Amino acid sequence: MKIALAKINQTAGKIKDNLNKISDYIFNAEKEKCDLTVFPEFAVCGGYCGDLLLNKDFIEENICASNEIIKKSNIPVICGTITKDDKEGLLNSVSLFNKEFSAVVSAKHTLNDSAFNDEKYFKKKTVVDAVKIANKNIMFVVTDSCETVNENIATIFKETKIKPDMVFILGCSPYYYGKAEEYKSLMKNLAVQTKTDFGFLNMLGGNDGYVFDGLAIYVDKNGNFKLTEQSFEEKLIIFDTDGQNIEDKQNDKNKEMYDVLVLGLKDYMRKNNFKKCVLGISGGIDSALVAAVAADAVGAENVTGVLMPSKYTSKESTDCSLELCKNLNIQTKTIPINDIYDVYIKILTPSFEGKGQDLTEENLQARIRSNILMALSNKFGYFVLCTGNKSEDAVGYSTLYGDATGGYAPISDLLKKEVYELSRYRNTISKVIPEFIITRPPTAELRENQKDSDSLPEYDILDGILTKILDKQMTYSQIIESGVKEEVLNKVWKLLSVSEYKRRQSPVGTKVSKTAFLRDITLPMSNGYIWKKIQK
Repeated sequence: MKIALAKINQTAGKIKDNLNKISDYIFNAEKEKCDLTVFPEFAVCGGYCGDLLLNKDFIEENICASNEIIKKSNIPVICGTITKDDKEGLLNSVSLFNKEFSAVVSAKHTLNDSAFNDEKYFKKKTVVDAVKIANKNIMFVVTDSCETVNENIATIFKETKIKPDMVFILGCSPYYYGKAEEYKSLMKNLAVQTKTDFGFLNMLGGNDGYVFDGLAIYVDKNGNFKLTEQSFEEKLIIFDTDGQNIEDKQNDKNKEMYDVLVLGLKDYMRKNNFKKCVLGISGGIDSALVAAVAADAVGAENVTGVLMPSKYTSKESTDCSLELCKNLNIQTKTIPINDIYDVYIKILTPSFEGKGQDLTEENLQARIRSNILMALSNKFGYFVLCTGNKSEDAVGYSTLYGDATGGYAPISDLLKKEVYELSRYRNTISKVIPEFIITRPPTAELRENQKDSDSLPEYDILDGILTKILDKQMTYSQIIESGVKEEVLNKVWKLLSVSEYKRRQSPVGTKVSKTAFLRDITLPMSNGYIWKKIQK
């Protein structure tokens, strides 16, 4: 059976453009004489649409657009749609279109997507039956996580009236590192266990910090892969279910994550009509990586790096910042902040009488820099990028309305160790990040001889603790037994707990892990819990 899978990058709510793209893909599949064309979940409306799904006119426009697909389909087309059922209400559905005929063949019936509040918008449909296409009984399922796939398939095989030859899973689920390997393993296990061919197709593209990876898989009933495709580009994939077996190869982690960062920023800017972006360049590793991602995402000619030296900025920082910008071929501006800072201090000194210098004066510098970036944004229409990372966000090592300012935070879900790893990876493509930036001790340069380690545990220790807390969900005792000092764990937990209010005001960023703040992990802002060893 010759199948076309549409790895398609749709925009939430842009129904007409989404429909035009679907039409083009159908036309190309017909030219290739395919037996079936498959589109992912939410192909018509784009994902995620949020409370647009409560707008009755939006729903009607989706339904009208779906009806237009009938006129385009001279071969069977399977597409993720939104439909209304008089008995069941609004459905996140799969529809079959074929030569002036359409029918809902499936709808999502496990409404527990952790990234999207299904139950707020949709009703569940419990029975899915196979449909015959090209003499194959094919079943189509809408689902998200590996756990719900397993649950759904068990239910479907128990309730269906017809044993399928093939099961196709349509998704619009966010990327996280390791997802592809999980899904390939799951598809293979299900195929072998049920003696049924299994396919999977996910949406492609960035949407509000989520990235859909366009993952496409097909494995036959004997566990042989016919297709494994996870590149981050739109394409029509055509393959034969009876074709040659292929070798399953694992992606390079750093390349995969870097490509996700690029796509996340590129799509956020493109889908929100931003052409150019601006960011502060400090001579540190975070701004260096964000500058590289930005140049790769929207083109170097559309990126401006702003150097804002103070009296604490070292010559090495300035030199490396200029070298970075030259290597990336991005535009630069240098706007010293000393004079502005001195005026602030002069004005505030009477109000600060009797108080010595502390974090207040340090944070003033960060907030002055933020004001400059926002002024450039207003004047020239630049989109401001925030350069904070996950390790800093976790412990609140940022200045609210200072370096935490921006419209988008490309590396906010990267631990500091991952920032270094991806910076080194980017230099394997072309050496753009100066070695000094990669090897120097991290510093905010807001006071003399300042280092991040003055305020925080060394990043390798901090990242290890955060991994144990966030990813592995280890108990207090387990973390102590792993070799972490109790006073260090207590400090990290306290910082993590009291910094939620900052994270709630931080810009959206690209999700690359299973434990992204404000998406997968939220804490109360008024948090009185003191984490300690449980005495049993």
